[in-house]
Amino acid sequence: MIDRIGSQQLSRNFLADLNRNQYDIAGLQRQLATGKRLTNPSDDPIGVGIALGIRDDLASVAAWQRNIADSQSWLSATDNALDGYQNIIQRAQELAVQGGNGTLSAGGRQQLATEVLALRDQVVETGNASLGGRYLFGGTQTNRQPMDGSIPGLAAPVNTGLLTREVAQGQVLSVNITADRLVDPAGATPDIFQTLTDFAAALQAGDLQAISGTTMTELDAHLDNVNMLRGEIGAKVNRLDLTDQRHSLDNITRQQQQSEIEDTDIAEAITNLKMRETVLQASMAVGARTMQRSLVDFIS
Repeated sequence: MIDRIGSQQLSRNFLADLNRNQYDIAGLQRQLATGKRLTNPSDDPIGVGIALGIRDDLASVAAWQRNIADSQSWLSATDNALDGYQNIIQRAQELAVQGGNGTLSAGGRQQLATEVLALRDQVVETGNASLGGRYLFGGTQTNRQPMDGSIPGLAAPVNTGLLTREVAQGQVLSVNITADRLVDPAGATPDIFQTLTDFAAALQAGDLQAISGTTMTELDAHLDNVNMLRGEIGAKVNRLDLTDQRHSLDNITRQQQQSEIEDTDIAEAITNLKMRETVLQASMAVGARTMQRSLVDFIS
C-alpha cells in the first residue's frame, strides 16, 4: 500500500530542508567572515584535535625561542667580559716582558708593580660583570657578587652551579661560566689573583728570574684558560643559532599545516555559498507554488 503524503507532512519536510540549507549558508558566511573553517569542535573533530596539537607545539617552540634569545644575550655579555679579562692578562704579559729587562730601574719596576695591582683590581670588576642586574659569573646565585674586592679574590662561598636553559625537546644547555673557572685554570697554576700578587712582589724585589720564568708561565696558562672559555662560549652560540634556525623552519611547516586545517578556502567557500543561495531561492520559489493547503488539511 502506498502511503499518502499529506500537505502538512510535505510542509514539514520542506521547512526542514529549507532550514538545513539556511544553516549551511550561515556556516559558509561565518567561514568567510572569520577566515576560519573550524569554529566549533563539531565542524571537524579530527581536524580540531590535530590543530590543537599544532598550537601546543607552536607554544612550546615560542618558549624555547625565548630561552634561546635570553641565552644568546647572556653568552654575548659573557664573551664581552671574557674579552676584557683577556686584555688584562695580555697587558700583564707585556708588563712581565718589560719587568724582566735587567736594565729597568728599581723605580721603573715599582711603577710596573703598581699597574699590576691595578690589573688585579680590574679582574674583580670584570668578574663582577652583570646583565640586567644578574651577575654573569655568580653561578646560580646571580644576585650576589662572585668577586670580593677587599681581598681581592673570590667571594666565599664560591657558587659553582650551572644556569641551564631548555632550548628544544630534551635539550638543556648550560649558559654560564662560573667565577672559579674564570680565575683558576685546571692544574697546578695558582688563580689569577695569586699570580698577579706574586708578580707585583717579584717586581718590587727585582726578582728577574721569577718574572721571566714563573710569572710568564702562569700568565700563559691563564691566557690559554680564557681562550678555552671563549671557545666554549662560541660553540654554544653556534649551537643556539642552529637550534633557533631549525625551530623557525619547523614553525613554517607547522603553520602551513595549521592553515590547511583551520583556514577557509575562500574560493571554494564563495562557490558553495553562491550555490546554496541559488538553491535556497529556487526552493522558496517552488515552495510558494506547491505549498498550498488542500481541503484534506482542514478536515484532518
